[in-house]
Amino acid sequence: MTLLKRLNLTHPLPWAIIYFIALGIISVILGQDVSWDLRNYHFYNPYMLLTGRFKYDVLPAQIQTFFNPLMDVPFFVAIYYLKLPPVVVGFFLGGFHGLNQWLVHLITYHSFDKVGERYKITLSVAAAITSIVGAAFLSELGTSIGDSTSSVFVLAGLFLIIACLGRNQPVKVKTIIFAGLLLGLATGLKLTTALYSISLIVAISFLTNTIREKLRNLLSLILSMAVGFSLTMGYWIILMWTNFANPLFPFFNKIFQSPYIETDFNLQDARFLPKDVWQFLFYPFYFVQEQTLVAEVKFKETRFAIAYLLIVILLGVIIYQYTSRRFPEQKNNLVHLPILGFLLPFYCSAYLIWLKGFSIYRYLMVLELITPVLIILIIAYLYPHKRTVFIISFAIFALIAATVKPLDWWRMGWSDNYFGIDSQALKPYENSTIVMWGDEGTGYLVPHFPVSTRFVRLRGNMGVSAGTLMRKNAETFIANTPPESLYILQTDFNKKSPDIVEDLAKENLVIDFQSCQPFPTKIENFNLCRLQKK
Repeated sequence: MTLLKRLNLTHPLPWAIIYFIALGIISVILGQDVSWDLRNYHFYNPYMLLTGRFKYDVLPAQIQTFFNPLMDVPFFVAIYYLKLPPVVVGFFLGGFHGLNQWLVHLITYHSFDKVGERYKITLSVAAAITSIVGAAFLSELGTSIGDSTSSVFVLAGLFLIIACLGRNQPVKVKTIIFAGLLLGLATGLKLTTALYSISLIVAISFLTNTIREKLRNLLSLILSMAVGFSLTMGYWIILMWTNFANPLFPFFNKIFQSPYIETDFNLQDARFLPKDVWQFLFYPFYFVQEQTLVAEVKFKETRFAIAYLLIVILLGVIIYQYTSRRFPEQKNNLVHLPILGFLLPFYCSAYLIWLKGFSIYRYLMVLELITPVLIILIIAYLYPHKRTVFIISFAIFALIAATVKPLDWWRMGWSDNYFGIDSQALKPYENSTIVMWGDEGTGYLVPHFPVSTRFVRLRGNMGVSAGTLMRKNAETFIANTPPESLYILQTDFNKKSPDIVEDLAKENLVIDFQSCQPFPTKIENFNLCRLQKK
């Protein structure tokens, strides 16, 4: 205890610094992010926003061209304008993601009741470390993918409420408003975070208070979420509405009927939804083996199967206690049970919304991070003995860490030039039009070309079907480009595809392979070839 007081490890600030530095270092060790999302739209979209070229190009980042880029602006500015060393940017981005572990630490710490400081801190650190070695979190640490960025706001909102419960204080309206504001900000930054906003609305109803207080809390929460959402998403809604006649473009276009993209369906990625009733009921148990059921790449994660079993046991015990009226004789002095009563409905409702609406594993980021906390709380409820909780928690955490296989979104070694592109060598392509074809992530190339260079996509993951304004605009731009200024970006993928010749023939275009010029990058070698009009 003397050492703890000397280092003041009971104060949250030292831990914020420790986790920031530690996770920043881990991010540097893991390597430089070159994920598909970064190559496709996380680098192009802030460039489009800051230069105002919403209609100058045609889908260079495919349908993701129209995802809110606000969260990507700091990264883009640091690399593109400030030209900071990529390793420095990676360290600070990883450090920011380390705030997730800080918040997990604080949530765990405040969940304990009448136990010693050393006990609290030890299990809080253990929970935080276990949250690092998550299949999703470790794969996204220090990257621009975004789930580990928006999760900081969600965990901060949860902590505000849990801190009150941990002090045995009523959750004030002011706290509810701040928590809702944080969740709204997160949802505006990344729309899939809405599943946690909805779950917080559910969980807040489980707080012990009167009906009148519940209604007041719900109203305050929803209104503050709306304010937070408008702060991070409001500007983008206006831009999408004024430019593309759909405030949520490209989503819900079956409702808004924007002529720029397809209007006969709403954009949804349904690839990973459960295929049968067994997957619907027991998805977490499928994750304990390497698979690609809920992600594009293989991973393995046991924490959700463990949490599933513990929740089922917990609910069984609670049902038995209420039906038999056999409640624990002594008050649980190990943890604050109201925190479990708040966190459990949040966790379960978020999972069910994810299961029905997305089933994309990385969207479970927040639940992956707080699972260690929930494990401690459930064990402490079932068997409220310090030593037992300590030993079982550590055993489970060790099992989780030993069996995890993170997702791999692709990283490379650090370099002085993030993408290895020589922008000076691209000056001859001023006032040119470059055609993009295929669904590879190539949007990151655009900011390195002269600002007058236009990029037009003829095939991608969505948005350029015949009859759409995007397709018509692409055809118009190509038709108005002088023959000597029309090129196609050749990738390793589309060079091997027989469909490209057919696609271009429909536009009366032929690739002049004799004119191809190499265009090297750190990630892939491209060619720029002239397109001849028939």
